[in-house]
Amino acid sequence: MPSKKPIVQTVVDNEIYTKFKALCKRDERSESKLAALIIKKYIEEYEKIHGEIILPEEDQEEKQ
Repeated sequence: MPSKKPIVQTVVDNEIYTKFKALCKRDERSESKLAALIIKKYIEEYEKIHGEIILPEEDQEEKQ
C-alpha cells in the first residue's frame, strides 16, 4: 500500500548527489530514509538555536 506521507523533491548538483548516494550505501539506508533523517536533524538543530517552530492550526489538524 502506498504511503500517505508527504513527498519532498529536490534538485542538486551531480557531485552532491553522488556523495549522497555514497552515504546511503555506507549507512545502508534508502535515499528517502536518509533524506528524511537529514531533514529531521536539521529541524532539531534549528529549534535548539531558534526555539520550537510553531505550526499553523491547519497543519496541526492534518497530523491527526
